[in-house]
Amino acid sequence: MNGNSRLIVVQKIYEKISDSSHEITFPKSSYIRIIKKVFHGFFEKEKDLDEILLNNLSENISFKNLDMILKIILKAAIYELSYMPKIPFKVVIGEYMAVTEMYYETKQKSLVNAVLDSVLKSKKT
Repeated sequence: MNGNSRLIVVQKIYEKISDSSHEITFPKSSYIRIIKKVFHGFFEKEKDLDEILLNNLSENISFKNLDMILKIILKAAIYELSYMPKIPFKVVIGEYMAVTEMYYETKQKSLVNAVLDSVLKSKKT
């Protein structure tokens, strides 16, 4: 999967959350199977992803105050790190960092990097 594919994942998840009655269509992509796996997995494992995110957020950051796009980026990346071990973690983190950069400034990029690093370290223990 590439960075553009991860952007599609984030956009489609946002689309589904914003209007759940709307049918989600996916663009043609050589990575469509993986895009759909992350998309569907995000919603199937959302409670688990919320818990992992909460456990890896700094105490001075409120989960409920996080922007929706930021939550989607974090939880989609956590899904890949947790449930798709064949994809190298450096690729997952790097490409979700690139997606974050499309939407946010340095502060949010630092948050995404710190949370994903924490998730990765907790998986190794």
